[in-house]
Order: sequence, then structure tokens, then C-alpha cells
Amino acid sequence: MRAFYLGLLLLLLLGSCQRLGAPATPGDATENRRDNRPASPDFTLPTTDTTLTLRRLRGSYVLLDFRAPGCAECAAQNANLRKIYGQFSSRGLVMVSVWNAADPAAWRAALPAESLPWAQALDQSGEVSRAYGVKQPPVAVLLDPRGYELARNLRGTDLGQEISVHIPLD
Repeated sequence: MRAFYLGLLLLLLLGSCQRLGAPATPGDATENRRDNRPASPDFTLPTTDTTLTLRRLRGSYVLLDFRAPGCAECAAQNANLRKIYGQFSSRGLVMVSVWNAADPAAWRAALPAESLPWAQALDQSGEVSRAYGVKQPPVAVLLDPRGYELARNLRGTDLGQEISVHIPLD
């Protein structure tokens, strides 16, 4: 009886092992992970003219720019973010500013002064910001085309350099 269980255990172990050098199967967990970072939480938020669903941006690198109305540090990042947008948007980078604002009127009032050419989404409840662990804006989160986090909390030239690692400027 003991030999039976040992044989069964051996079959289970061999059946679950992948041959060395064999390609990963589509369902393999390693295909869906980069540096063991979890996939980004999906969300749907209103924008100035429609709604934005993160899942629909899969296939593109995505830079989530978490900010708030009246945030001086957020505004200080605008020139660098505009430069990054100009350099990388034609190469496949999608940028989304996620505004944590309980008052939609305050959000709409802040938009003209910021003059940001990419999608502006309203996180009125703060739920998306919390899901991404954002306690205090500004926070930038770079996602790969599968929705996995590549980098977080980079600013200035560090952010541009990190993006250029994934999207070369030629």
C-alpha cells in the first residue's frame, strides 16, 4: 500500500513539473507576473466627456498620475508630465490623471488651470486612490501592457528615464 502512495505522489510531482528549457504554457503563473507584482486594480471612472475603464487600455503602457485639486506638488509636476506625454504618447504611452476630489465642481474648476492634454478622470469616492495605496498625491504609477505595475513614485527625470527603459526613444 505504501508503494502505491509513493508511486501516486511521484506521478503527481512529475506531472506538475515542467521540462527544463520548455516554454511556459499560456496558463503559467510566471507569464502573468513581473517581479511578483500584482496586476493593477481595474476601475471605471468618469472623465470630462465620457468614462474611462482601465482594462480597455491593456496593450499599452499606462502612466497613472494620481493628483488632487489645489495640490501644489501636483501642479509642479505638470511641465515634466507634459514633456513625457510629448515624447512617449506617439510611441504607445497612455497617460491618465486620476483626481481624488470629493467635489466634482472643484475638480472641473481645476482642469482649465492645469491644461493637461491627456485623459482626466474623477475619483470622487477616493476608492481607486486607496486601491492603489495612494495616501498623499502626487503619485505616478507606470503599468505595463498587461496591467502589471512597473514603477511607482518616480518624479522628474527619473520618471522619464524609467519610461524610456520600456519605451525606447530610438
